[in-house]
Amino acid sequence: MFTCFLVGGNKYEFTLIGWIDGGIDGNASREVTINEPPNVGSCTASPRKGVSLDPSFTLSCTKFTDTETPLHYEFFYSKGEEYKNETLGSGEEDSRSRITFPSGLKRIRYELSLYAKVSDSLGASRMVEFNSSIEVIHGWRWVEPEHSHITVMGCS
Repeated sequence: MFTCFLVGGNKYEFTLIGWIDGGIDGNASREVTINEPPNVGSCTASPRKGVSLDPSFTLSCTKFTDTETPLHYEFFYSKGEEYKNETLGSGEEDSRSRITFPSGLKRIRYELSLYAKVSDSLGASRMVEFNSSIEVIHGWRWVEPEHSHITVMGCS
């Protein structure tokens, strides 16, 4: 089977040829350069270990470049190969802070894999895996309310 695809960064010339029976032939050509995804940078997570539902994680990507700006970043995590990637949100910011995660799976040492999809303003994108996974264990943290007030059966 013949497969044809256009490679980013390459120039192609397209020619349209037309005619009408008994009429004049005609053609038009256009040269186009195919958009490339952003150049690869790197992404990191801090800290590398934490507790589920604790908003202590920061994700950041650096050194992604492209001539079609602004760049757009979408962050993902995955609990493992058999699980789909879950989005953590997207926008033009190359980092996100105060991120919470669910706990990882015990059978894979509570590790979560992290990914970023970096897109240019024309839609060309690149999906990259973070330099390392994070470890998120089960846990919770009790937050004492600043002012507590309990009402029972209409009494204060």
